[in-house]
Amino acid sequence: MRYPESMLSSDESVVFDVHHHPFVLWKPLALFCGFLAVWLVVLFLVKSSPAWLVYGGLIVLLGLSLYMAWKVQVWSHANLVLTNQRLIYQTGVITRRSREIPLSKINDVSFFQMVLGRLFGMGDLVVESASESGPFAYFNVPAPQRLKMQVIEEIRAAHSGAGTPDPVSIQQEVAKAVEKHQPTAEITALPPERAPLYSEIVDQIERLDAMRERGTLTPEEFQQAKEALLNKLSRERDVDR
Repeated sequence: MRYPESMLSSDESVVFDVHHHPFVLWKPLALFCGFLAVWLVVLFLVKSSPAWLVYGGLIVLLGLSLYMAWKVQVWSHANLVLTNQRLIYQTGVITRRSREIPLSKINDVSFFQMVLGRLFGMGDLVVESASESGPFAYFNVPAPQRLKMQVIEEIRAAHSGAGTPDPVSIQQEVAKAVEKHQPTAEITALPPERAPLYSEIVDQIERLDAMRERGTLTPEEFQQAKEALLNKLSRERDVDR
């Protein structure tokens, strides 16, 4: 089952859409094949097999077939999707659940393969983001090294396409973000001895730092905005002199 295009924005395109490696289905397949082999051997060895043995075996095979079909449905409804804007992991046959990480929030991407994973071409993809939930691992995905490189390439493309904003635009966007995400009531009152301009600049930097800790701003965005504010303070001081 592919990720629906209706869930993508107008300027969003899919880079890859993969399921877990088919190796994850080995348990239900082994149960079905193992029981079938044992049942056929017993029927072959027992002359004039009783009806309960025949019908009982058929019922067990039917149950194992339904179990394997359900596992295949679960596998086919688990998608790891990379677009040019975000990384998405969606699961669930009846109840759907989704976890999304914007590319701008991803700090690091790594993969892990054991010996069995290298033989079958599967492994774990580990993504660290700016959120407080910590790293998130996508287990048993096919070709994890290739997926890692594709994620890194899309992150670089997203950062290079965004460009470096000028200090004026940074201040405008930060002012909007502060007003939206960081109410003044959350900021401790400033000491009265601070100069008006100095108080204003320090107040904004404190708000920015709080936003950085919550993941609203990346460390790079925080540093750029901080430098812009300090440059503004320096220019005002030069004028006063």
